[in-house]
Amino acid sequence: MTVPVLKLKGTPREIGRQHGNSVPELIKDNLRFYMNLWQHMGGVDKDKILADAEAFIPFIEQLDPDLVEEMQGVAEGAGVEFREIAALNARTELTFSCLPNPMKDPASGGCTSFGLLPEVTENGHVIIGQNWDWRAEALHTSVILQIEQKDKPDIVMHAEAGTIGHRGINAAGIGVCINYIRTEADVFRPGLPFLIKLRGILNSTRMSNALRMLMNNVGPNSMNMVIGHQGGEVIDVENLPNDLLFVYPQDGIVTHANHFESPMLRLRDTGKSTLPDTVYRSRRLRRLLETRRGRLNVESIREALSDHFSYPDSICRHPDEKYPKIDQWQTLTSIILDLTDLTLRYTDGPACTGPYHIARLP
Repeated sequence: MTVPVLKLKGTPREIGRQHGNSVPELIKDNLRFYMNLWQHMGGVDKDKILADAEAFIPFIEQLDPDLVEEMQGVAEGAGVEFREIAALNARTELTFSCLPNPMKDPASGGCTSFGLLPEVTENGHVIIGQNWDWRAEALHTSVILQIEQKDKPDIVMHAEAGTIGHRGINAAGIGVCINYIRTEADVFRPGLPFLIKLRGILNSTRMSNALRMLMNNVGPNSMNMVIGHQGGEVIDVENLPNDLLFVYPQDGIVTHANHFESPMLRLRDTGKSTLPDTVYRSRRLRRLLETRRGRLNVESIREALSDHFSYPDSICRHPDEKYPKIDQWQTLTSIILDLTDLTLRYTDGPACTGPYHIARLP
């Protein structure tokens, strides 16, 4: 299935309506996937999920009322309840509320991301990217959003249908990719949803503005972001429930998986017990990139992201057939963001299985 490409412009409400009108069934499929997942993981029914989702709306409103308008437009266009769209956009936090005991979830997987400074790339460009690993059932619920905004940078994102923030780049040369991380302090609590923070980053015109937004909205749960700027900077941000930690490139390269890399962490890292392969994925990707130093381009990066060491629990992840379908993980897409020439490259499935498609700003 080819990922739909949606060209959106106008007021925030109009942008949302166009999104919802374009892929209503895909949004409903995404809602069914998450409602089933939350029931499977934590025994939480739809009514409880929608009630919990309401608590996030004031935080989004406080950050930017336009984002609430856009979400309302998505709901109207898709013919679903506004709280359902709010739930999709708070899906990270709602999933944290359903997370099982880590030791009882052996089928888990997680993303592997990277950032490259100009001195290590073949063409002197700033490049960030990742393999996005998630439940295999979500393989066909993504869209490309090309958003033309008024008074904010234009954006291109690879996003889940119905969400308004995800991995992507903006016209100011800022890009962001993501990873799951978790600590003992992670419990369900309302706050500014992680996906909305990603949109806040992409709505920023300067790196300092993006970082200020994150510092003013710490938590509510742990997640990791690789943030880059075409001016020659990449910073990895480990978002904790009560703090931000920063990891910087070493010799022009930074990599991250699903455990904390900052030596400043003062909490117990509980995510790595669910994802033991994280311990080698980050360092292995770094070594694979280092061996290609000076000739890092789309093809050589693809080679590194297609690595199958410890298959299927590899950088390029594939479903483990011994688990039920709902518990199988895989690389849903491999993303390469060139922040210098403002291109988003993405695959339909694992990096090893197909070509990278190219999406650009509107």
